[in-house]
Amino acid sequence: MSNDLPNDLDVEYELTRFVRRVRARSLRQIPEIHPSLDYGQFLFLIAICDAPDGIRGSELAEGLGVHKSTASRAIAALEKLGLVARVPDPDDGRAQLLVAEPEARAKLEAYRKRSHQRFSAIISGWTDDDISTFARSLARLNDAAEQIP
Repeated sequence: MSNDLPNDLDVEYELTRFVRRVRARSLRQIPEIHPSLDYGQFLFLIAICDAPDGIRGSELAEGLGVHKSTASRAIAALEKLGLVARVPDPDDGRAQLLVAEPEARAKLEAYRKRSHQRFSAIISGWTDDDISTFARSLARLNDAAEQIP
């Protein structure tokens, strides 16, 4: 990228490059979780796995910033693939929570472990201070991004 652009555009450009690379790698590895799983469904599965006590479909849609109908289609696909199940909400007998099936959770954890190992290899030449500064900067960026609607 040209140095005559403002620094904030260089940061955005580099973040975009990194996100594309991560997404491309994810697309290659997602079939290890399930051969029919697509990237959008994968993002829903992550969110469901990250809610260990389960999550309502409406909360899932809100958390991912998608329309309820989009969430409904993704959830139905994940159920059909046998990756998630519905269980009664202990706080509201009329409602249901989405939970990841144990095998799906285990496969996602294995995926995350491989991703962590790959990222560790990428930054293996960095100093501890470099890593700490980068982590704090990313956290600061994410915190700021969450404040903007």
